[in-house]
Amino acid sequence: MSPFDASPFDADRAVDRRRLKRGLTFWRIAAIVLAAILGGIVFRATDIDGSGAFKGDRIAELTIDGFIAPDDELYDRLDEAREDPAVKALILRIDSGGGSSIGGELNYEKLREVAAEKPVVAVMEGIAASAAYMTALGADRIYAHGETLTGSIGVYLQAVEATELLRSIGIEADLIKSSVIKGQPNPLEALSDEARAALADVVADSYGYFRGLVADRRSLAGEKLDAVADGRVFTGRQALAAGLIDGLGGKKAALAWLEGEKGLDADLPIEDITPRPEDGRGLLGAAADAAVEALLKNTELSERLRVDGLVSVWQPRP
Repeated sequence: MSPFDASPFDADRAVDRRRLKRGLTFWRIAAIVLAAILGGIVFRATDIDGSGAFKGDRIAELTIDGFIAPDDELYDRLDEAREDPAVKALILRIDSGGGSSIGGELNYEKLREVAAEKPVVAVMEGIAASAAYMTALGADRIYAHGETLTGSIGVYLQAVEATELLRSIGIEADLIKSSVIKGQPNPLEALSDEARAALADVVADSYGYFRGLVADRRSLAGEKLDAVADGRVFTGRQALAAGLIDGLGGKKAALAWLEGEKGLDADLPIEDITPRPEDGRGLLGAAADAAVEALLKNTELSERLRVDGLVSVWQPRP
């Protein structure tokens, strides 16, 4: 029988079937979307409120890497871990050459708040220098690998003065200021003696804060403190001998310490609470972040774009 021989009744039945299939397809799609939404709500509730029914006792793990700068999302995660009674400890993993001095200071203070409620242990990976070492000082216990680079205790303020370069291409800059040191350092004028002295006082004050943290947290003083706080870097083995860390090892060493000294079960599940670039953003936003990071990674331009103020960073020069 050809399709043209079908009766009107058969044609009506075929139309009804197509309508039914379209209806079923709509409701299937709607069910999938609803399940995804509910799943996202449940996942988000689990992610934010660890004290709820979705999570039990666990150890939080947070990674700090790259350039250190103030990070409100990071502090929010630390606050959540501190306030959640089901989080029994925090393992902090650090892999950073440092960053802004204010970033290191805020990291340290926030970690001390967490440590007032539960144990915090830091594990240094490839590098944890300058502001990254300042961050580690906020932990109750510090571990490093033998080949970890750490230390670089100090700060600096860097400025570029381009007056001669500008003059060579016929550009002169006029500045009208309320005082000699206002607006210095400034690439459009030579650094005055008065401004240099004032800035040196600022650097000395910031360095005094960093040095004081090392003295207090690592119980170092006198010649022992002088020997580690002159800006040099150390391997993990050297840092252990100098008193800058508590032991050699990684995550297993941190878990063994939590079990042996703090009475925690080393087999507790570990939850990664590290903020990710894609958190709260779409795929397009995450891709844009990745592209910009790839463009600026490992360049001084990246540092200058991100930092406004004193810098506590160690980076080898070619």
